[in-house]
Amino acid sequence: MSSFSGEFLKRSVVDNNGDLFGHLVDIIIEPRSGEIAEILVEVIPEIDVSKLPWPSEAGLCQVPAQEISQIGSRIVLRR
Repeated sequence: MSSFSGEFLKRSVVDNNGDLFGHLVDIIIEPRSGEIAEILVEVIPEIDVSKLPWPSEAGLCQVPAQEISQIGSRIVLRR
């Protein structure tokens, strides 16, 4: 993992209303393009991951890059 992506780990991930969704665990990069493919989020316990539209396992959710609205001091999802 590069030091750039390491700066973002553990940042809050929020939905489009600003409600906490979880915390960033990892960033998956598409090797050919170098673009973010998806992020891995540790979802807060109050959210039932089985009801989410993205794959998840053991409380970790794979959120596609297309679902990211903004990356800054926190990561904002489009939904």
